[in-house]
Amino acid sequence: MTRLSRLTLISFMCLVYTVLGAQELEFIDLGVVEGEFRTLHKEVAWVNTTHEQVDLRVVSKSRNLMVSRESFSLAVGDTAHIAFEIALAQRPGYYEYEIQLLAGEDFLLHGMQFGLQVLAAEIDVFRAYRNIHWPFRAKENVFNLQAGYKGDTLRKTFDVFNLSGENLSLENVQANDSTWVTFEPKLIKHNQFGHMTIAVLSGKKAPSGFQRYNLELINEGKTLANLPIQFTLLPPPVQADSVVHERPIFTSSLINHDFKEVKKGQVREVEVVLANVGNAELVIEQLETNCTCLTYSLAESKLQPGSSTVLTVTFDATNRSGLEKKTLAVFTNDPNNPTQVLTFRAHVK
Repeated sequence: MTRLSRLTLISFMCLVYTVLGAQELEFIDLGVVEGEFRTLHKEVAWVNTTHEQVDLRVVSKSRNLMVSRESFSLAVGDTAHIAFEIALAQRPGYYEYEIQLLAGEDFLLHGMQFGLQVLAAEIDVFRAYRNIHWPFRAKENVFNLQAGYKGDTLRKTFDVFNLSGENLSLENVQANDSTWVTFEPKLIKHNQFGHMTIAVLSGKKAPSGFQRYNLELINEGKTLANLPIQFTLLPPPVQADSVVHERPIFTSSLINHDFKEVKKGQVREVEVVLANVGNAELVIEQLETNCTCLTYSLAESKLQPGSSTVLTVTFDATNRSGLEKKTLAVFTNDPNNPTQVLTFRAHVK
């Protein structure tokens, strides 16, 4: 080999090294995983934005990351969906994993680095996941989607444990027209954990307030599970730039009330005046208490402008003791004050 050839080869190798070294890794945060999990299944996508067909190779640079498919032939604009599985570390901590997308044998097109936080496992899984919703165990007695505005989609993910005695294929689980339930991974093996996401699309005309019901899940034409779910719907907020010429305005004669000292078994009541001081009809859509010891009676639920009604609230100290604080939520169509929480206190002796 001539001196010129050697210099040319060295220059080319330096150029390739420079190109490869200049490639930056795309960082993808995989979030937090509880320590009870043994594996994590994910999928990423890569689009061929070059000007020619690419024979793509997917290479894992981490011992605990395995890709399900190692090669793709992509025309211009095609997308490679790259599914992979991570064998999770058994110690809590932060871990990183990497895959490289190569053209041909070793030309680096793209790199992906994944970050993942593994939490400490519970000492006793069944002590933590003690609620059975056959065929699952879960930490939750009721799957609470929290609160949202009417018309929004309420969504939350829960961890579930498969105790059915068999592997569960959960790719096509169905709920109802307004609720979607998905699982990850799609196949949850017996005695393994998975993620269950529940999404509820609420209607704009749905009633305000607390909602709770059993959700039936259908899988392959059969009932898979009945899940108790709950959430609270709030009237949508008024936009800052909207102009409302006529609207109801809700007022209450009290926000906080103290029954003071109450003997065990004694019943106390108080009357609360609810009024509409606006210039449109006020509708009291729903009332909710957080305790069966606090009950109510409402004379009217629809108030014309300038009118009022009486809300009688009763506190029953049977089987109660100590300092008690209970609430009663009033849901109305007042756009500026759709939810008013009334608080009641008592010292039961």
